[in-house]
Amino acid sequence: MPLVKLTPDEITKVVAKIRQRYDEYIFKYFKPKTVKFAFEERYAEVLQKRMDISTFLMAEIGAVEELIKREQARIVAGPQAEPEKESLSDRVERIYQQNLEKIHKYPEINIHPTANEEIKRLVGALNALDNEYWPHLSGILRDTSYSRGSMTMVNLESKLRYLGTLGIDRVPGALSRYLYHLNRFPRDYPAIDREEKEYILESAFFLHDLSDILGRVLANYPRLSNDQKQGLREIQQYVNGMIQDFRVKDLKRQK
Repeated sequence: MPLVKLTPDEITKVVAKIRQRYDEYIFKYFKPKTVKFAFEERYAEVLQKRMDISTFLMAEIGAVEELIKREQARIVAGPQAEPEKESLSDRVERIYQQNLEKIHKYPEINIHPTANEEIKRLVGALNALDNEYWPHLSGILRDTSYSRGSMTMVNLESKLRYLGTLGIDRVPGALSRYLYHLNRFPRDYPAIDREEKEYILESAFFLHDLSDILGRVLANYPRLSNDQKQGLREIQQYVNGMIQDFRVKDLKRQK
């Protein structure tokens, strides 16, 4: 499931799907109904504490699907299959932590004490791309149709500055409204979620556009030196790594 925050309608549908999968798990594999009751308790706690509902549901989906897959594997393996050792709550926590660990490699920009950690890491990742990778990329592309003066790269560089360059408040321009809503009381949580979703979408579009260009340059400019090709591959690896780690693989611009 992608990083983008779910809308209330999407949350309703995902919760219904999770409940359905637990019902199937209980009925088909003769499991106690307490596994579903435990989910309902965790869900109520997340709502009460105003935790990240999208990340929670993503972990729950992964947990129930893994439960079903293990039962299927146990049936295929027969009675000698190893018994279940990990509790459901432990599995949910493990999946949640695994998703966070993927982005811990990126610097965290503390744009606000209560900002979503994934947003702070995404800002850090884009800021590193701007400061550490972009100057090198500009040099490699100097003698191609994607030189720094080309309209394509001018637009991309402008977008990167908007998404990743820290302003006076150490916040990118793309998150100025997000910071505004975080500083307001009482909190307008739908507006905060909307700003997070918009930032993630714009970042995803930028990353996919840049990844496509890097792929085209590597394919269409065989005369680049080995050092230049290696440099491009390193930048491409970083960009594609961000796409995977922040789970925005499917958030592409409509063409």
